[in-house]
Amino acid sequence: MVIQALLIAIIMFLTKFLDWGFFNIQIRPIWIGPLVGLALGDLREGVLMGAAIEAVFLGTFSVGGSVPSDVASAGVFGTAFGILLGKGTSAAVALSIPIGLLAVLLFNLIAGVFFNFVVDFEDRAVANHNDKLFTAAHYFAIIFYPTVYAIMAFVIMMVGVEPVKSLMDSMPGFVNNALTAMSAALPALGMAILVNSMWDKQLIPFFFIGFILAAYLNLGTMPIAVLGAAIAVYYVLTDFSKRKNNKNNPSGPATGDTGKTGSKEMEDFLS
Repeated sequence: MVIQALLIAIIMFLTKFLDWGFFNIQIRPIWIGPLVGLALGDLREGVLMGAAIEAVFLGTFSVGGSVPSDVASAGVFGTAFGILLGKGTSAAVALSIPIGLLAVLLFNLIAGVFFNFVVDFEDRAVANHNDKLFTAAHYFAIIFYPTVYAIMAFVIMMVGVEPVKSLMDSMPGFVNNALTAMSAALPALGMAILVNSMWDKQLIPFFFIGFILAAYLNLGTMPIAVLGAAIAVYYVLTDFSKRKNNKNNPSGPATGDTGKTGSKEMEDFLS
């Protein structure tokens, strides 16, 4: 168990290091799940659980310092507990929700207490024109943040699996059935949150087209995704052509510069 806990701690460190320390890349559960599954010797379950947890948190993301839920911790611990407890995807999804909310408390503690001291320390280093001290403090914060989460992950995996397993085994049948039903409904909630954040009246036809293709024509995820990508490309190119034709440019591009002008217009359109 020590090796497994250590591997989970390393995965947690990498996810937090990439999130806040290196390029600000937020590693989602769909990537975390297979890594945890590989570390625990069950890649298939890791892929399935990671995808299920990703569906729940599909519309959840942090903006600046606002963190509604710790998606990375939810993905790591939800998948790990789901595999180690042998309860399947329903347990992984059900556990990921409270874990994500509880992990935010640790984030608030680090960001609200520790990082305030670091920022003050760096401000004084800048005021004193001490670039080396500022850089050292910055790198220390980058390493300290994921290290705290890694230690938390190691401790929880060492002491928390058996109590959670005893709790899950002691639950009556109707509670487990409720968790299964909830795990099936939560992905719909994640999709609703995502749609709510990007909803536009022009998307209504595509929403119902996708629903009909999946619910009534029984098309799989991949055919629908390919069809949606083709429609998106067609829409982008058509809209770009309309914008280009309607652009008021009396003088027109100089001879020989048409390709460069079109390329520049495409870059402006896509940006």
